[in-house]
Amino acid sequence: MRVIKITPIIFLGLTFFLNACFGPEPQKPKPEEFLTLADLTGRVTLQEDSPDVRVLRVKNKAFIKRNDIRAAKAKAIENANIQAVDMMIQELLPPETYNNKFEIIEKYISSNVQKYVVDTEVNDEKKIFGGTYYGIDSAVKVNRQQVLVALQKDLKLINTSSNTLVTVITSKKDLDLSASGFTFSDIEDAMMNQIQTDLNQRGLRAMDFRNAVTSMQTDEKLKKEFAKISKEQFMAIVSGSPADRALLDKQIQNSEEFYSTGLSLLQQMAKVVVEVNIFSVSGNVQGDIALSLNVTAKNISTGRGGAFANSVVNVARRGGTNTIASAMITGLVKDSYAEMESEFIPQVIKEMSTISVGGKRLTSYELVFRDFGSKEIRSLRRKLDQGQTDDFRYIGYDNSVPTIVTVRVRYSDSLERLADKIMILLDDSGINSKEPIVAPELTDLVFVRIPDES
Repeated sequence: MRVIKITPIIFLGLTFFLNACFGPEPQKPKPEEFLTLADLTGRVTLQEDSPDVRVLRVKNKAFIKRNDIRAAKAKAIENANIQAVDMMIQELLPPETYNNKFEIIEKYISSNVQKYVVDTEVNDEKKIFGGTYYGIDSAVKVNRQQVLVALQKDLKLINTSSNTLVTVITSKKDLDLSASGFTFSDIEDAMMNQIQTDLNQRGLRAMDFRNAVTSMQTDEKLKKEFAKISKEQFMAIVSGSPADRALLDKQIQNSEEFYSTGLSLLQQMAKVVVEVNIFSVSGNVQGDIALSLNVTAKNISTGRGGAFANSVVNVARRGGTNTIASAMITGLVKDSYAEMESEFIPQVIKEMSTISVGGKRLTSYELVFRDFGSKEIRSLRRKLDQGQTDDFRYIGYDNSVPTIVTVRVRYSDSLERLADKIMILLDDSGINSKEPIVAPELTDLVFVRIPDES
């Protein structure tokens, strides 16, 4: 009886032992379980509540070390912030400048990214790449003006003219201010100070027309002509009026040359000219007084430029017997500028932050290869390295994760074209791979190796 009772126990023990030794190995994630950044999707709630900021949607990831999800998520957010600031820089720089300096830009952003990120939200998150990486779908609010200042002052990658605008205060020829209690120069100085102070605080370089004229006097031959240029002549240069209609001083002998040279010099030191034209001033400081003006902004940096913003402003204030004229002027100017800030100033800031230059930028992409043989990866890296052109750069690789190798490249065309380029390379090498998922917010392509038929 003892043997009968012990035998089942021995049999069960042997069964568990054999299963532990020779049982099936843990299976790899099935292809449908191998999630990528393309599987992340969320709803963006951050708003572009100021012309100074941009909200950029970014998907990024980070390797999970020691199963620390919190650290991986923090790293993924940091990577997303860096990517967003880089996207902002790409919008602000001409392609040629960015392509020649992207290594310097990368190094600078990695050390200073928090200076330019206003806010970040994570809209979706999960483990990807078989649980080895943590991916996020995020929205990053970037301070456009701070980035612009950094490109100009810290990195010195933007020409001063790209960040400079000239302000001019003009008036109707028959404007009569005799009853108002102040002069046109009083309004001109107050308006100029208001515009320049605000725009300079926003990171732009605003200067009045008188300083602009002085800065254009770089040639002794032209100095006599520009030294006496009037405000009307300056605006005629900006608007491209025919020289014979510009009421030029008689001492200017060659009007057409003066105009072409003048505009050429102006384009070298400014991008936009803002004209504030005073229509009328009604009343006086002892009672009710109203100010009516028209403000226009014109891009003079390219032949395709022109007036891009215009606004008519009407404001009024109530004075009295004890009202100080300077205080009334300041009040009217502040009220006028407050009206401009609703639509006009945001348009100016947006135009100053836009580079209307053709060409394509070398955008950073990651090529993720899963289940490829080490020999295959070495061959692919060698071909990518040898295939470098002005439009394609091989940067480096990371093989620290088992079965996954990540290759960093920069490419000036679309993600779709890059996917086709790599698939053709794989086909020519006789390597079977699934086509990667391509989507607007993605900056990585995942290639999954298909086993060869035996």
